Amino acid sequence: MDITSVTVGLPVTDIEASCLWYGAVFERTEPDLEPEDGVAEYEVGGIWIQLYEDEHAEENPVTVRFGVDDVTAQHSRIGALGIDIGPVECIDGATNWFDVRDPDGNVLSLYSLVDEKGRTA
Repeated sequence: MDITSVTVGLPVTDIEASCLWYGAVFERTEPDLEPEDGVAEYEVGGIWIQLYEDEHAEENPVTVRFGVDDVTAQHSRIGALGIDIGPVECIDGATNWFDVRDPDGNVLSLYSLVDEKGRTA
């Protein structure tokens, strides 16, 4: 199998509100694609995040993890948007991370690798 692209589908209850939320988090003014009503897609980090309307979205949340250069800077930036975020945590001195939930309960987990001296790599 020769994979040429990856798309992760995230169920949302209100596509317009979700596009505003994801647009702010991804620093985008609009989605990259809107292939049909109730669907919006963002290309981030070489993958596609596809938001699709689903009235039962809150019952089946999804987690997507994103590696970033500076998790502390992203934590500050997203928190400044007024979005409720978890604290920056560390796993065995190797990874700093935090989670943020979208309005439907889907989780975006952002992380940075840490070098042997405890600095963000």
